[in-house]
Amino acid sequence: MLGIFDSHPVQYRAPVYRELERLVPGRFHVFYATDISVRGHQDGGFGKKIAWDESLLEGYPNTVLSCERGEPLRGFRSLSGKGVAEIFRYHALSAVLQTQYLYSYDFEVLWQARRRGIPIWIRQETQDDAFHRTALKGAIRSLAYRLLYTQIAHAFPIGRLNRDHFLKHGIAATRMTPSPYCTPDRFKEMSETERTAMRTSCRKELSIDESSIVIGFFGKLIPKKDPGLILEAISMMPEANQKNLVVLFVGSGELEAELHARAAILQKNGVPLRFSGFINQSQIASYYAAADIMVLPSRRMGETWGLVVNEALQSGCSVAISDAAGCAVEFGQLPHVAVFPAGNAAALSGCIRRLIESPPSDRNWARSVTDRYSCRTAAEGIARILNQSNASEQHPASIP
Repeated sequence: MLGIFDSHPVQYRAPVYRELERLVPGRFHVFYATDISVRGHQDGGFGKKIAWDESLLEGYPNTVLSCERGEPLRGFRSLSGKGVAEIFRYHALSAVLQTQYLYSYDFEVLWQARRRGIPIWIRQETQDDAFHRTALKGAIRSLAYRLLYTQIAHAFPIGRLNRDHFLKHGIAATRMTPSPYCTPDRFKEMSETERTAMRTSCRKELSIDESSIVIGFFGKLIPKKDPGLILEAISMMPEANQKNLVVLFVGSGELEAELHARAAILQKNGVPLRFSGFINQSQIASYYAAADIMVLPSRRMGETWGLVVNEALQSGCSVAISDAAGCAVEFGQLPHVAVFPAGNAAALSGCIRRLIESPPSDRNWARSVTDRYSCRTAAEGIARILNQSNASEQHPASIP
C-alpha cells in the first residue's frame, strides 16, 4: 500500500486523491497531520477565517492524525510527528509519497521511511525561480536540496520549472513521472447555454452590463499578488481604451482598503470597480464565467505556479500573467495568454489592450491544453508508478 502523507486537506490535492482511488482502489491511504482547512482557520492571506465549503475528505481513504502543536500551519514545529511511527508499524507500506518538507511532521515521515528502507516519492511545487536570492543563500539552499533528494526514489514534477529543479538537484529524468499541477474543471461538462446563463446571472448580481469587458483578479489581496498593478496599468491606457471596462477583484486581504481608495481615481475616469470579497469554492465558477480577462500580476515572492490561471483557462478567459508566476512557462505561448515582466505596469497595460483587441472565438479555446492539466492526468502519473512498483514486488528480478 502507498502511504500519502500530507499536511492538511487542500482543495487542489484532494481531487487528485479521488481520481487515484478510481484508478487504483484500495491501494493507497492518505494520512493528514491536521484537518484545520476543513474545520476552518484564520487565513493570514485572506485576512479572515476560512473553511472550504466543498468536501475534501470524501471519495478516498484517509486518516487525520491531529498532529497540531499550537496553531497549525504556523511554522516548522506547528505539525509534529505524533502518531507517525505507529502508522509505519501497523501498516505494510510499500512506498511513501510526500507533498512538502515544511514541518516537523514531514521530516518524521522521512526518517521513519528511511530507517525501514521504504521508497520515498515526492510531489511538491518547489522550483528555483520563485524568489530573488543572494548567491550565498542560493548555494546553501541548493546544497540542502541535493542532500535531501539523495533520499528520494521517485519524483512527480508538477510542471517544467519543478522538473528543472529536480534535475538540478540530483534526481535523474529516469526517476521522474509527470503529475501536472491541476484544479477541478468546473466547466468541462457545462454546456454553452449553462455557461452563458451563469455569466449573465453573476454579472446581474454584480451590476455589470452584458457588453462590458471585465478584467478580473482572483486570489488574496496581498503584496505578493500585487493586485494594485492592475489599477496602475489601466490608468495608463488612453481614455478610448478604458471605455466599457470593469475591474473585478475576487478575494480579500490586507490590501483591500488601499485598493478601494485607489479605485476612486479610476472611477472618476469612468472605469467602475467591483469587490466581491472572499468567494468559496462552490461559487467561484460563476465569477470566472463573468470575467473576460484574468490577470495574475504576482511579484517574485514565491508564486511557484498560480492555479488561478488553470481555472481561468478552464473557464475560457484570456489571461495576462507576470513572468514571476511559475505557470507562465507552461501557458505563456498560448494564443490568448500574455506574459509581462513582474511589476511593469506599462507592459501589463499593453498586454490588456492586445487581449481586448483579439478575444477568443469561444470559451472552449483552451480545452485541449487544460485537459492535459487535469486531476485525472495527475493521478494517472502516480498510478503508473504504483502499478510498476507492485509489479516489481510480485515479480522480482532473478539473481544470476
